[in-house]
Amino acid sequence: MAPRRRITPVSGSRPMQLRERNSGSSPMIGLTPLIDVVFILLIFFMLASSFLDWKGFEMSVSITDGRSTSQSDTRPVTVEVDVNGGLSINGNAIALSNLAPTLLRDHDGAPVRLRPVNGANLQRLVEVMDTLGRGGVTDVEFIE
Repeated sequence: MAPRRRITPVSGSRPMQLRERNSGSSPMIGLTPLIDVVFILLIFFMLASSFLDWKGFEMSVSITDGRSTSQSDTRPVTVEVDVNGGLSINGNAIALSNLAPTLLRDHDGAPVRLRPVNGANLQRLVEVMDTLGRGGVTDVEFIE
C-alpha cells in the first residue's frame, strides 16, 4: 500500500478534509422529493382523465322462472342473448339496432322476457336493456 500524500495548504488555511470512498455510510435518499413526484403524478392523472356522465334509465324489471306471471293479456315476447352476444326474438335472429323498433311495431304492449343463456356477457345484457329502455319498452322480465 502506497503511503498517503498530504497536500500542503495555502498559507493561512486549513487542509481540506476528504472522506474516504468506503467509509461505511451510504448516502440517504430523501423521501420528500419522491412524495412530491407522486403527488404531482396523481394531480396530473386526475386532471388528464375523463369522467363519464353516468345516466340511468327507468324500467320495471322482474326476475321469474319462466312461468307466465305477466298481468297483460298479450303474449310475452322472449328476447334471448347468446354467448356470442347475438340476439333473437322468439327464435328469430335480430340486430340490436332493430330490437326496440321491431318490438314496438310487431309486439306493441307485450311484456318482454329477457333470457340470457349460460355464459352470456353482462355488458351485452346492459346494452340490450339500455336499448329497450331508450326505445320505449318498459315492461321487461328476466327469465332463467
